[in-house]
Amino acid sequence: MNRASFCITLGLAVLACGGMAQAAPETLQLTPGNMLAQTHSGAILFTVTGTYRQLAGTLMFDPVAKTCSVDVTFQTRSLALPNAIIRGQVMAKDFLDPDKYPTSRYVGTCTKGGTVMAGKLTNHGQTHRFDMAVTYRMVDGKLADIDTAGSFNRYHWGLTGQSMTVSKMIRVTNKISLDGKPPA
Repeated sequence: MNRASFCITLGLAVLACGGMAQAAPETLQLTPGNMLAQTHSGAILFTVTGTYRQLAGTLMFDPVAKTCSVDVTFQTRSLALPNAIIRGQVMAKDFLDPDKYPTSRYVGTCTKGGTVMAGKLTNHGQTHRFDMAVTYRMVDGKLADIDTAGSFNRYHWGLTGQSMTVSKMIRVTNKISLDGKPPA
């Protein structure tokens, strides 16, 4: 590569990087259409997955700086479960108790270079720290999804029901679609 070509290439790279650094943070209203929020609980012979059908919140993110913040509320009764028996157990007073605690809420901020969502989860009337790992999915050089995953000890939130049949750890996964397509 001759000196002129190198200088032009370097100049374009600097302009491209400069343009990226000035990208404005974005805000996304979170709905079930762009956020797949699930819980995964180990039972005796299988894993029970629940999917929240009603949620609302806001995600603010800067794809260049990999910074973000989220505030999302989940309607407890909207947690879809595999069958009526499991639903009855999960919605009982010693588990989610939606009559007394109709919502759960998560508020968090990306830290550690955008790789950790550090936040607080309010569930069953109690608020405790809850951090999740963050991953980004790129499609054709553009950020398409932000995914989070983490596990918490349900007893810390007073979810004491089914202690003989359900694991104490609950895994939480969230897929947030940024490209207008429903998360899968």
